[in-house]
Amino acid sequence: MKHVLLATALLSVAACSKPAEQQSPANNAESPATNEAAQEVVPSLEGIWSIDQLNGKNPDQIWPMSAEVTKDKFTIVSECRRMSWSMKQDRNLVQFTPIPGGECGRVRSPAEIVADKTIKLGSIAVFSDGGRTAQISGAGGTLSMTRK
Repeated sequence: MKHVLLATALLSVAACSKPAEQQSPANNAESPATNEAAQEVVPSLEGIWSIDQLNGKNPDQIWPMSAEVTKDKFTIVSECRRMSWSMKQDRNLVQFTPIPGGECGRVRSPAEIVADKTIKLGSIAVFSDGGRTAQISGAGGTLSMTRK
């Protein structure tokens, strides 16, 4: 009987006390600062880029492809062709929506078709080398580029 009373008393005290995470407001104040410090700064895609690879291979075409990126627009320039998308970037998440670009009289090259599909379906931007290189990936493939 003494054991039952002792166990009941201990359970009552435990039930009425605050959980450890609520006892010290000073410890809770450190959590947001630690979380903010843990999040690294993600570079912006804004700038001029050379397109180096499409799905891990060099673009198979005569003229080079480059990308011109502003805060809200992504444009691939390939000789006389300008393919454009409106763009939203939230850290590493990206979203592209096609907008009319400047077409030219020739047929799109196979590399331009792959680049168009990759950007249209792109959803992730991964940066390396301090933001000097980037890969845009999604359901359409991967486009790798280097900042000029």
